[in-house]
Amino acid sequence: MDERVLLTINHMSKSFDGEEVIKDISLSVKRGEVVSIIGPSGSGKSTLLRCATMLEKMDKGELIYLGEQAAWEENGKCVYASKAKMREIHSHYGLVFQNFNLFPHYSVMKNIIDAPMTVEKISKAEAVERATKLLEQLGLSDKADAYPYQLSGGQQQRVSIARALALQPKILFFDEPTSALDPELTGEVLKVIKELAKEHMTMIIVTHEMQFARELSDRIIFMEQGVIQAEGTPEEIFNSSNERVREFIGKFQA
Repeated sequence: MDERVLLTINHMSKSFDGEEVIKDISLSVKRGEVVSIIGPSGSGKSTLLRCATMLEKMDKGELIYLGEQAAWEENGKCVYASKAKMREIHSHYGLVFQNFNLFPHYSVMKNIIDAPMTVEKISKAEAVERATKLLEQLGLSDKADAYPYQLSGGQQQRVSIARALALQPKILFFDEPTSALDPELTGEVLKVIKELAKEHMTMIIVTHEMQFARELSDRIIFMEQGVIQAEGTPEEIFNSSNERVREFIGKFQA
């Protein structure tokens, strides 16, 4: 097994109400790699992320994190690992949603320290120390005692990134992290993601920000109709001879 590979997806399929949304997708992600997933709305990008992070159960396929099987097929059905094993696997990754998903009745600090104390069972002092460093790193040192409603959308999204990082994941998933933000606030969040890339954080990012994907990614995956239509370096994707890829990217560069 290649120890650099943190995530492997083999032959993932997922249907909703008889409609196949993900069709036989396979991919792998290496340590330190930034992979952007682009494609039109309804192409299955978010479903792929939700299945990879086990918020949705796959119908078919295999999911491997750091060499550990999280899900596999038995008798044509998808079987998941034991609860104890799943807890361990869950600790390998974090997920940042497009709508922030912060607890509205928790302060910023409590939003960040809650999971490390509950999941990792670390002391409050250690959790606070970890959170304080993250808030400083993300330019939010003065917001520890604020509540989500007192923050801008960009600040809320930075808090949700801090919350994901507080569990010290090996991989971070982003599901359209800027789609709920206006252009000015989008820049704030993209800057944070760029800083994480410089630190060699492994990231899988579903995004509509083409220029950002081009600048930041080691690899771009173009999805449509539940399948990977094209995959390659930013150079290969943005200069693709695939007509559909060119048409899609062209809309953003017009």
